[in-house]
Amino acid sequence: MESRLTTLFVKVERVLKENSSLKNEKIILENEIIELKNQLLGVKNDKLDLQNENSTLKSTIDIQRNTLNELKEQNKIIKLAKEMSPDSSDNHELKIKINELVRDIDRCIDLLNE
Repeated sequence: MESRLTTLFVKVERVLKENSSLKNEKIILENEIIELKNQLLGVKNDKLDLQNENSTLKSTIDIQRNTLNELKEQNKIIKLAKEMSPDSSDNHELKIKINELVRDIDRCIDLLNE
């Protein structure tokens, strides 16, 4: 009977040690889960920051395109004004430029009508 009790006591001690070991492992794993969740939140925040930066850059590009188009139009107007100045002796080139502008305007009106 005594040997059975000793064997049982040894087994109980082993189970208690295993239980303690498993509890420690559980704590370690829970800490890893918390750390991974924090990393995931950091990645999500980084992703949001990148998306915000991307949209900001896209709007900057759009603004620059619009500015470029406006400057091109201003350049055309300035060139036309120079050609129309009294110093210009070639009326034929002036008529060609005016016809080109009228065609451009007609194309724009057609696009607006669509």
